[in-house]
Amino acid sequence: MSGLKIRDLTLAIGAVDILRGISFDVPAGTITGLAGESGSGKTMTGMTVCGLQPAAARVGGEIEYDGRNLVGLEERSLRAIRGKEIAMVFQDPSAALHPMLTIETQITDHLRHHAGLSRRDAATRAVETLDNLRVPNPRSALKKYPHEFSGGQLQRIAIAGAIICNPKVLIADEPTTALDVTVQAGILRLLRQLCTDLDLAVLLVTHDLGVMSAVADRIIVLRHGEIVEEGSRFDVITAPREEYTRSLIESLPRSESWGTQKEKAL
Repeated sequence: MSGLKIRDLTLAIGAVDILRGISFDVPAGTITGLAGESGSGKTMTGMTVCGLQPAAARVGGEIEYDGRNLVGLEERSLRAIRGKEIAMVFQDPSAALHPMLTIETQITDHLRHHAGLSRRDAATRAVETLDNLRVPNPRSALKKYPHEFSGGQLQRIAIAGAIICNPKVLIADEPTTALDVTVQAGILRLLRQLCTDLDLAVLLVTHDLGVMSAVADRIIVLRHGEIVEEGSRFDVITAPREEYTRSLIESLPRSESWGTQKEKAL
């Protein structure tokens, strides 16, 4: 299976167990949703896949990618994979992008490093990628700075930077939380399209089961570092087995009621 295989993944910081032996797959061409409230360990799971967990963290188990276990892999080897084969999109693009650097610098530097492209060829690839992600006037966008874009445009630019090296795995950590509902829907459609067109293995991390119901093929519910429920989008949304999962659905705003979620899951 291409994508990721996570087996008995544990993570502890000091005396606190953040992840308690979780196991699941993130297959290519699918969006796997990882849901849970704040503190459940969902974001730390995505960070650990990328080797970005806190320096003091103790990690055990396996994260299998391309026949290798990423747990315990030396930093030099991780850097060769991170950004090129496994990429990550963060919650707040304005924080993820440097305010004093042009968009061109930020989305082409790692492309030039990993692919060995010239500055001109990297810029050409960047224009094509921004255009595919429907960023307006992509050529002029390269010369601008992050503050010159809206939140939705910035998130598209951040996604462009993540996929420009043609990774096999994309970790999306709360990619729509800072956006309004209309822009959020556009970003979710974009993730779905990228997953299908590029055969990406996408791990979508969010506390919002409303987001999950729109795009995830499979949903995993995490609580206190343990998986409490897992299944297809339809099964988890329409017939949750666990009270905790039902509480996450019931906590959605009235416009995102349980009935609405069932309709989305169909």
